[in-house]
Amino acid sequence: MPQSPQTYDFLEPSPHEGDLGMLGTYRILGEMGRGGMGYVFRVEDTVLERAVALKVMNRKIASTPNSRDRFLQEARAMAAVHHDNVVVIFEVGTHEGTPFMAMELLRGETLEAVNARKEPVDYERVINYARQICRGLAAAHAKGIVHRDIKPANIWVEEGTERIKILDFGLALAQSPAGDSTGVGSVCGTPGYLTPEQARSDPLDDRSDLYSLGVVLYEMCTGKLPTAQPAIAEQLVALLTRSPQPVRDLNPDIPQPLADLIEQLLAKEPGDRPANALTLEKQLQ
Repeated sequence: MPQSPQTYDFLEPSPHEGDLGMLGTYRILGEMGRGGMGYVFRVEDTVLERAVALKVMNRKIASTPNSRDRFLQEARAMAAVHHDNVVVIFEVGTHEGTPFMAMELLRGETLEAVNARKEPVDYERVINYARQICRGLAAAHAKGIVHRDIKPANIWVEEGTERIKILDFGLALAQSPAGDSTGVGSVCGTPGYLTPEQARSDPLDDRSDLYSLGVVLYEMCTGKLPTAQPAIAEQLVALLTRSPQPVRDLNPDIPQPLADLIEQLLAKEPGDRPANALTLEKQLQ
């Protein structure tokens, strides 16, 4: 359904017929998606004459200083990580009070969309994706950045190459004081991918992302979440008191070493998980 002009009242008119409008030097060609924080558009950078994706913050939310700061923190976090397995940020700025970030325009789909097709599990593909995610996480962790929301919707599978890109560092820093990348006592994230540390209000570190990666791999291998409760309070209790059903009970085609590694990632104590993303990447070889 076409969007009414009022939907994009933060855009200026475009001289090109069919465009949604302009934001600074960006021609807004179409909307790719939207969420609580704002919109993602397919745009043309008229200065460099290239297609990019533009994430634009909702004007009402942008009027709140804390929200605007979180948006800029996300952009800076993503821009700080230079790696093939993390989405590339080209520019961060504010145009007439509207914060935006320009990033590479990706072709393909999210891992969430891949999972939704319920195709037969190819464990070699699971390992391939896992190793790429590890490399992207290692690059972020080396910068002191904990993602905190690793889930299929935030993992992009590029069309043609199956290269993985980690997306959306916004929630990663949403509840952090400036300069604090660990976070204590905040329950932010998607319920099925929360960690035992969040249930205990413990500090989060690199191994928290590895737990969430374990959830992603468990879901890829079995079609189910290891722990799934209807309410967040019940989910937090289950994270501390229940153990997931073994991977091979649900899918005996998964090799035992891979199943064992996934179950190690889902250990309730961070110290029982692989030490870091690079160690995990080597274990997956």
